[in-house]
Amino acid sequence: MTVKLSPQKVAKILRNYFRGFPQVKIAKEVAVDQSSISHYASRFKEMTDVIGLLAAGKEYQVFDEVESLRSLSVELFGSKLTVEEARQGHNIIKAFQKLGISPEQHLVLVEVCKKVEDPGFAEAALKLSQIEIQTGMGYHQVMSGFEEAQKQLHQLEEKVAETKTELQSINDGLLKNKKELADQQEHLEKRKDEVKAEEAQLDKELLAKMKQVEVEKTEVEEAAALKTELTKRGLNLKTVLKLAKEF
Repeated sequence: MTVKLSPQKVAKILRNYFRGFPQVKIAKEVAVDQSSISHYASRFKEMTDVIGLLAAGKEYQVFDEVESLRSLSVELFGSKLTVEEARQGHNIIKAFQKLGISPEQHLVLVEVCKKVEDPGFAEAALKLSQIEIQTGMGYHQVMSGFEEAQKQLHQLEEKVAETKTELQSINDGLLKNKKELADQQEHLEKRKDEVKAEEAQLDKELLAKMKQVEVEKTEVEEAAALKTELTKRGLNLKTVLKLAKEF
């Protein structure tokens, strides 16, 4: 006859059962006979048929475990994977981990496996072997050197990009200066034309002024000659003006 266990013990039995532990191990851990394990596993299945999986999980206090298993089942179905395929995938991942291959490298390894049948794969492997012989370095050292060279190349590319940016800035500055110089030259040529026009105008005004001065000079000379003549005749300019006024 199966001994009635506490809900806590039953929950523990079912949790370990869901985790795939052998019944002998579960019985030893919970301190019950193996028939109790079979009994409660069967009762859980029967209740699942009656009230449903999630409800049975709540009833036996293993809802989280049941929900996790259900989610896993949904994911497997969505990924179109069988339990066996998932198990095989798990075994492959474990094997990769033993070889020191991280999950991030899995796709790379798959590509490498695809290239094994490529005729160029053997040639590439041979070249790598020759490099190891010539340099005296192992694969990891060669790859480390390659990665360092790539890093330096990336740094050089960044410097080249920065230099190009600086050169572009300098070219832009030169173009701007050339434009300003062209504008100044254009302004200078325009100013030269204006100066020439101003010089011509000044020459014209100077010539007119000189003519005017020459006329005034002639008048002064004539006035001086008239004054001299009047003096000779015993007259002065004031007397002449008076007579002209009376006349």
